[in-house]
Amino acid sequence: MDGEGLLEEIKSFIETHLGEELTLEKISDRVCYSGEYVSRFFKGRTGENLFDYIRSRRLIGAAEALRRREGRIIDTAFDFGFRSHEVFTRSFSGYFGISPKEFRQLKPEIKHFMPRGMKAYPLGYREKNMDYLNVFTQIMEREERQLLFYPGKKASHYFEYCEEAGCDVWGKLTELEGALGEPMGLWLPAPIRPAGCSEYVQGVEMPRDYSGPLPEGMRSLPLSAGTYLVFKSQPYEESDERMMEVIGAVQKGITDYDPLWLGYEWDREAAPRYQLMPLGERGYVEAVPVRAVKMPQ
Repeated sequence: MDGEGLLEEIKSFIETHLGEELTLEKISDRVCYSGEYVSRFFKGRTGENLFDYIRSRRLIGAAEALRRREGRIIDTAFDFGFRSHEVFTRSFSGYFGISPKEFRQLKPEIKHFMPRGMKAYPLGYREKNMDYLNVFTQIMEREERQLLFYPGKKASHYFEYCEEAGCDVWGKLTELEGALGEPMGLWLPAPIRPAGCSEYVQGVEMPRDYSGPLPEGMRSLPLSAGTYLVFKSQPYEESDERMMEVIGAVQKGITDYDPLWLGYEWDREAAPRYQLMPLGERGYVEAVPVRAVKMPQ
């Protein structure tokens, strides 16, 4: 059995036994490898601890069940391998950011591809038929990299930037080869902003050792390794009006959010805040730099 086949076999076994006691011995017996090998193999292939994955699949399965059916919450907990209401509620709230009861009332959409470590919380939002906007949060570590960007003059947001630099910058950025991700809009903090450059720019991140040519008008900026708190809205109806509503709601949510309960504080002067292109099918994404703080014992 090749590596991909083994991974699928492990995941398939887990998926069909979520409501049962899952031990490393049971899983390793099923795939005919030692428990030590299975644990090391799974972490190496996915980057995730095997039992963290099992816990995640149980919680997502329970969340989907809460959206679909009525009945007692404790019965859903039992169905997905939790043996007490207290343990289930604590685990569910820690993973999604809201209690099972609140989740059932709001019924947010949960995607199987939701990034590991994301938490969800509802923003009270009572405009234009959108009673609640569920926003997922995730801590993300970024390595050293290089930002290639087109500067504006005095722009502090997207619309001012379009007037100064044009609205075709995004297209130019997608043509660059070797980028670490998709184009983004960024707010450069004063301590790292080049002289004469606008606060808001659009650019792409490249490996730190990138040495290729820069297109005319483009500038580069080294970015240090750091930590981000990423905010991602639930998917929304694709229209300009709804897009602006969602962006506004998420940005207000960021303003009101206190990252201290996660063990972090804002670090806005150290690195750019950034946004990805708003797409209704995935939601709006914005990320803010943070740094860890020592919590009192």
